[in-house]
Amino acid sequence: MDFRGWKGFSHLQGLTFFLSYAILAAVLGMLQFGYNTGVINAPEKNIEYFMKDVYKDRYGEDISEDSVQRLYSLAVSIFAIGGMLGGFSGGIIANRFGRKGGLLLNNVVGILGACLMGCTKIAHSYEMLFVGRFVIGVNCGLNTSLVPMYISEIAPLNLRGGLGTVNQLAVTIGLLVSQVLGIEQILGTNDGWPVLLGLAICPAVLQLLLLPFCPESPRYLLITKKWEEEARKALRKLRASNQVDEDIEEMKAEEHAQQAEATISMSELICSPTLRSPLIIGVVMQLSQQLSGINAVFYYSTDLFTTSGLPHERAKFATIGIGIIMVIMTLVSIPLMDRTGRRTLHLYGLGGMFIFSIFITISFLIKEFFGYVQEMIDWMSYLAVVSILGFVVFFAVGPGSIPWMITAELFSQGPRPAAMSIAVLVNWIANFLVGICFPSMKNHLENYTFLPFSAFLAVFWIFTYKRVPETKNKTFEEILALFRHGNGRFDR
Repeated sequence: MDFRGWKGFSHLQGLTFFLSYAILAAVLGMLQFGYNTGVINAPEKNIEYFMKDVYKDRYGEDISEDSVQRLYSLAVSIFAIGGMLGGFSGGIIANRFGRKGGLLLNNVVGILGACLMGCTKIAHSYEMLFVGRFVIGVNCGLNTSLVPMYISEIAPLNLRGGLGTVNQLAVTIGLLVSQVLGIEQILGTNDGWPVLLGLAICPAVLQLLLLPFCPESPRYLLITKKWEEEARKALRKLRASNQVDEDIEEMKAEEHAQQAEATISMSELICSPTLRSPLIIGVVMQLSQQLSGINAVFYYSTDLFTTSGLPHERAKFATIGIGIIMVIMTLVSIPLMDRTGRRTLHLYGLGGMFIFSIFITISFLIKEFFGYVQEMIDWMSYLAVVSILGFVVFFAVGPGSIPWMITAELFSQGPRPAAMSIAVLVNWIANFLVGICFPSMKNHLENYTFLPFSAFLAVFWIFTYKRVPETKNKTFEEILALFRHGNGRFDR
């Protein structure tokens, strides 16, 4: 494939076999995150039937529909509580055990979580499902912190931007795999769903087999451990060359810059007048990703498609369409990132999502008012499907990856770890709130379920337009100068 037109991959010198192998091994952690985000969606009804059976066997009476929905939404959202814990502790684990070491240890957590979920039905205990989802959430939270760190630190400077997008691509592939396996013809059955959840063991075991042959991050070895010779060995392996002096010098320069700029704690970051504005922007960008309503679609899309009038089996195939679109649009957004800029793409993404969220609401309302006309039901079902898919397209264009990129770009080496920790925590908290609240929202608001997300999207679009600077091709010093002298106004 010719990558010359793709700016993210414009200089492929340095993409050696061993570097490709190390990235493939590491990125399995992000595939794990994508898989477990999407896997709970398709077997919703099967899991609810299982919960009803367990409750009746235990207490001799039927459980109410509301209680079943609450239990299911807990199974969905407890994953995000684990993610908060894992993501927040990623920096500590990375510095204590190394990037590669942290990933290897994390696979033990992943295998435990997958086994608990896979054995839920055998144990006849929905509590085991909750614990398994929490544990796999910890695993995925750590992956969201450790994998991007490892990839950015082993990649040569000229490939760092392009290879960073591989993370998002792996997430979307994981989502798609979970959706394909979740159809009734494969594992979306009463007997198959525990196997579907238990298959989360595969990325963990595969990474456990592949990763030991990869070197530790040379930056970690040199800057954190002060092992220069070990760092050189790792670089020679990754670069397939003995000429690694340039990389070593770059790392030493980074180390000197780090020593000159003290690491800032989270409390210092929050209290710093200079850094408060970029921190607020970073936090709002994370909220714009999660409160856009995208996880309501990822977690509950099969149910949404069924509500719109599609038969349950067709709804599952429409959910697979979401996964395919996410993969394609992530690939499309790679060259757009450097051509149009982060801020512009984010505005396009939020604007498109706002428009399609309104169409989703309109399609639900028309379906209710003209519910007695079969032709109208069929037509509005397809409008709802197209609107939900359009909603996903615009998410992949901007809000899918840009909040993470901008948060990293707004901060230099000193405050960046604290800023990323706060960003990860905010992202997972918002993820949890959407997962736990959406079923209740759906019950209370019915056809107007997506209106709160429309309101959020409008607010986030205005905030991005007014307050977010364009970080493309700007050094941190230039960005910081904007915050010092611009009083929140930026040259766009």
